[in-house]
Amino acid sequence: MRYLTPFILKDLKKKAILLSGPRQCGKTTLAKTLFASTSCYLNWDVPKDKLRISKHDWSSNATILILDELHKFKKWKNFLKGILDSDEAHPPLLITGSARLETLKNAGDALTGRYFYYRLHPIDVAESRFFLNNTPAKLRLERLLLTGGFPESFLNPEDSERLCNDRFDLVVKEDIKDLSHILSLSGFQHLIEIIRDRGPGIINYQHLATDLHISAPTAKQWIFLLEKLFLIFLVYPYEGKFSRSIRKEPKFYFYDCAASYTQDASGIKLENLVACALLKFCHFKRDTEGKKMELHYFRDRDQREVDFVVTYNRKPFWLIEVKTSDDAISPHLRYLVDRSECKQAFQLVYKLEKEYQSRNIAVMDLANWLDNLHSL
Repeated sequence: MRYLTPFILKDLKKKAILLSGPRQCGKTTLAKTLFASTSCYLNWDVPKDKLRISKHDWSSNATILILDELHKFKKWKNFLKGILDSDEAHPPLLITGSARLETLKNAGDALTGRYFYYRLHPIDVAESRFFLNNTPAKLRLERLLLTGGFPESFLNPEDSERLCNDRFDLVVKEDIKDLSHILSLSGFQHLIEIIRDRGPGIINYQHLATDLHISAPTAKQWIFLLEKLFLIFLVYPYEGKFSRSIRKEPKFYFYDCAASYTQDASGIKLENLVACALLKFCHFKRDTEGKKMELHYFRDRDQREVDFVVTYNRKPFWLIEVKTSDDAISPHLRYLVDRSECKQAFQLVYKLEKEYQSRNIAVMDLANWLDNLHSL
């Protein structure tokens, strides 16, 4: 059972549920765990199911109606609106998909108010204990650095690299054509190779444009498309009242924390893993409780930088610095703590001998902190 299952079951009694997330992160598997003899599961990719969906051929007495990959139906929004607004009885409704469902959430639609929206993320350290129950958090973290958090890769480490590459190829071959009129798929593939080679970090659209022989606006458009397709996510700078915070470009991270080609497993990939866990936490709080939590980073014109700023209602909630082995508190983190309203700050250290507290900053073991993230 995945971490969203009990929340989805509860909300299905109130409204339709739209469930989105990266390809192969477990949406269909989660949906099928809700499947019982009295449920109805229909997949748009299956010809006979497609026909049944088009004809509304399901029992109104089904305990749950699950429509998988429905976003591939061009008129799916109007189709859903018709079902939800119909006077005819229909079962509780769960719709799964990826990029198009995310677009609907961001753009607003006539379906507004008729559904709850959930985002399913790959496995993180906290969730990994349900798959490797007797394994220490540190070893589970190390496995995630190697395999990433996509379930099939995480559970089959020997195939993880091949599965990751196949996932990127599948998105380019199928989803790009579905969402965009990009004329140069080879150029788009080159972009993916570039960012996997360089690893997560601040995006310079002009440099990307030069490397790809395209314009900077086109490079920006392509990056945003990668975000819509759940290959990467963008983290924007936190400004607040800091007038000297001038960095405007976002950072990017992979949803698959092992996707970068870099071999620096305890550096870039470690930061990516933490970013994935924090974004998952923010989305979980928003989707299940309605809390407006967002993930940012901080960097000012004096080159002071803090890895992550988690905000709640646009105010700093957590300040977080990630270190491989340095347990001396970062002066940049101290600077931001002293000048912000945030009273909870953490320096998370991958290789830490002893945890300690210094004023408002807690120096903590990274693996254990992530393992208990949802209880903080």
